[in-house]
Amino acid sequence: MNDMDWWVWLIVALVVVAIVLAIAAAARRAGAERRREEHRQKASIMRDEAMETAVDAQRTSAAAAAAQADADEARLEAERLQAEAARADLAAAERVREADRVDPDVTDEDRSTGDTDVGRDRDLDRDRDADAAVDRDRGDDGNVAR
Repeated sequence: MNDMDWWVWLIVALVVVAIVLAIAAAARRAGAERRREEHRQKASIMRDEAMETAVDAQRTSAAAAAAQADADEARLEAERLQAEAARADLAAAERVREADRVDPDVTDEDRSTGDTDVGRDRDLDRDRDADAAVDRDRGDDGNVAR
């Protein structure tokens, strides 16, 4: 029985070693599976964050497009207002010409072209011409020549 005890202990030891190895392998597989599950969750979170970032990017792009549309609309409104101001300026100039034509006190020389700057320039030129004529008529002594 002595011989048999030795074999029994050997078999028991082998079974224990096999059980320990099986437990270690199961633990390793469970750890690997747990890591894979953690990686799956992390990947899922990363995908969700990427989707949120994409949605934010689309919102920003839409806001930029809306701002561009507003800017284009404002530019068109500014152009419309400039054209309206130019038409009003022309109408005002036409009214000045009409008033000059109707006014019995306005001579042909005084008549406005409707452009107030042009009329002002013409008045300045006329004043300079008058000053030049006075200077020409004066003699060296400063008296007007007759």
